[in-house]
Amino acid sequence: MALICIKTLGRTMCAAAAFAAAFACAEPNDALFLAARDAAARGQWRALQEYRDQLSGHVLAAYPAYWLLSGNLERSDPREVQDFLARYPDSPLAESLRREWLRVLGAGASWEQFRAEYPKVGGDDVEIACYSFQERLARNDPDALPESRALFVSAREVPTACDPVFTRAFADGALTEAQVWDRLRRLLAAGSVKDARRTNLLLPKKVAMVEKELDRANADPHRFLVHERFGKRPARDSQELLLFALEKLSRSKPDEAAERLAEASPRLTLDEVQFAWGQVALQAALSHNPRALEWYGEADAAGLTDSQIAWRARAALRTGDWKEVLSSIQALSPQEARQPTWRYWRARALRNLGAKEAADGLLKGLAKEQNFYGLLAADELGIPVVPSWDGWRPEAADLERVRAIPGIRRALELHRLGLDNEAVREWLWVTRNLDDRSLLAAAELARQANEPDRAINIADRTVQLHDLAQRFPTLHREALAAAAKQNDLDEALVYGIIRQESRFNTDARSSAGAMGLMQLMPSTARWVARQTDVKPFRTDMLASPETNVQMGTYYLRRVMNALGHPILATAAYNAGPGRARRWLDERPLEGAIYTETIPFNETREYVKKVFTNAWYYRHRLTGKTVGMRELLGTVPGSAAEPAVAANIP
Repeated sequence: MALICIKTLGRTMCAAAAFAAAFACAEPNDALFLAARDAAARGQWRALQEYRDQLSGHVLAAYPAYWLLSGNLERSDPREVQDFLARYPDSPLAESLRREWLRVLGAGASWEQFRAEYPKVGGDDVEIACYSFQERLARNDPDALPESRALFVSAREVPTACDPVFTRAFADGALTEAQVWDRLRRLLAAGSVKDARRTNLLLPKKVAMVEKELDRANADPHRFLVHERFGKRPARDSQELLLFALEKLSRSKPDEAAERLAEASPRLTLDEVQFAWGQVALQAALSHNPRALEWYGEADAAGLTDSQIAWRARAALRTGDWKEVLSSIQALSPQEARQPTWRYWRARALRNLGAKEAADGLLKGLAKEQNFYGLLAADELGIPVVPSWDGWRPEAADLERVRAIPGIRRALELHRLGLDNEAVREWLWVTRNLDDRSLLAAAELARQANEPDRAINIADRTVQLHDLAQRFPTLHREALAAAAKQNDLDEALVYGIIRQESRFNTDARSSAGAMGLMQLMPSTARWVARQTDVKPFRTDMLASPETNVQMGTYYLRRVMNALGHPILATAAYNAGPGRARRWLDERPLEGAIYTETIPFNETREYVKKVFTNAWYYRHRLTGKTVGMRELLGTVPGSAAEPAVAANIP
C-alpha cells in the first residue's frame, strides 16, 4: 500500500502498518475522513455527501453524517434526523444533534415534533427548556407559567428564547413588578448588564430604567455618583441605578463606595441600604480590605448569598477571627456547607474555640478523602497518610472488553488522526457511566495511545478501585529532574505544576496561546530565551518536552526568587507575579489561609491542586511523606517579601 502523508493540526502523519504506532495512518480512508472534515468546515455539502457514502461502515462513519445534518438542519428531512439518532444512540453526536434540532424546531414553532423529541434530551439546557415553556403555552398548559417563574426569580442569565415566556408571565400576572425589579437588581449586581436590559423591557416605560442612565452608571460609576441628583427619595428606577453604580464602584474603590453609600443612605430604603452594604463588603473582602467585616456588619445577614457569606468567612480567616469564621460557615446553605472547604475550616474554627471533640468528628470524616482538605485534616489529627502506588491494574480481558466499546474505538481513532478535541469529547461521553474497573481499563488504553491527559482524567474519577500511579505518572523524568536540579526547584512541585497545566500533553495549547508541558505563553518564552541566550528561538520549540521544562523551570525559579515562597510562585504562575504580591497580608499568613483567600476562583483552585499534586509526587519520587501544612508553610507578610522584579512577565 502506498504511504499516505497528511498534514493536520500541526502534525505530519505517515501511513504505516501498525495501528498502535503514534500518529500512524494505515488506511486510505484516513485521507477520505480528513477530506470530509475539511468539506464540512468549508460548507461543501455535495462533496461531504459523497464522502459520507464512501465512509459508510467506517468506525467514524457517524461524523460525516453528523456534519452533513448539522450543517443543514433547517432543510433536513426529519426522518433523516431520526434515523441518525436511532443509528448512533451511544455517540455524543446524537445528543448534540438532538439539542441542535430542538433549537431549530423551537425557533420555528414546530411544536408537534418538538414535543415528541424533548423528553429524550438530557442535562440542563436553559434555551431548550424555554422553548419547552413556549410549546406548553401554545397548548395552554396551565402549569407552564408558574413553573417558569422559578427560572426568572433565580436571576440566571438566560437566552432570548426565554423572553417570550417571561413577557407572557408578566402580562398574565404570573410575575409581579417587584419580582422584575428584584431580578434586575441581582443581574446588575452580578454584572449581567445585557440580561438586565432585556429584563428592563418587561416594565412599563414610565417606570423602567432609562437606558442612557444605565449606560452612564456602567461606564463611569464614580462620575455618575458625583453628578447624581436624585432628591430625598428617588423613584425605583433611580434607586436601582444608584445601587448599581455603588456596587460597580466598589469593585475598584470599596472605600469610596462605602463613603458614597453612607451619604446616600437617607435616600434609600433600609432593604436597599443593607443590600448595598452586602455588595460593598463582598468587594472589600475580595480585595482584602481591612474594613470588610465592618461593612458586612451593616448588611442584612439573612439576605446574603453563599458567595457573600463565604467571603465573610475568608475575611475573618485573614484576621484570625475564628468566632466569625464559624458563624459565617454556619450561615451557609446546607449544600455549600457540606463542601470539603467549609467542613475543614469549620473544624479549624471549632478547635480554636475549644470544641475539640466536635472538630475531630468533622476532621475524621474529611481525612478519608483524597483531596487538599483531606490531607490538611489528616495533619490536624496527626494521622499519617501513606499513598499506595500498587493500585488495581486491568488485565488483558478488561482491556479488550473496553476497547470493543464503540465510543472507545472512536476516541482512539480520532486521537490517532490528530483530532484531539473530538477525541476528548468521545472520551468524556463514553466514560461518563463506566464502573471503576472499566474506567481504569479505559485509562490504560489512553496511556497506551499516548494520551496521558485522558489517562489521568479518567483514572481520577474512580470511587473504590484506584491506581495512583496512573493518576500521577512520572513522564519525562530525566529532562524534568535535570531542569529542576539546574534551577534549584523541588522536583515534586514542578511535576505538580505540569500535571495541573497540561496533564503531560506535549501538544497542549490553551485558548490564550500557552503551549506545551508547562503551558508557557510565547511572550514569556521569548523573555526566557533572551535571559538564557537561546538563539534563534521559535515558538514551535515549546512542543519539545526538554525545551519546555528548561524554559518553564527557569521562569519559575525567577518568580520564586522575586516572591520568596513556593505558594506565591505557584499563584504567580497562574495569575502573574503582581497579583500574587497584592494578595499578601501585612503580617505572615499560614499557607492554607493565604491560599484560601486568593480572590480569583481559578487561581485559588489551581494552587490547591498543584500542592495536592506535589504532595503525592513528593512521596512517589522520594518514598517520604510530608504534612500538607508543612508543605504549604507560612507565607511572609508584605513588609518582609522582596520586591518583584519589574521585568518578569
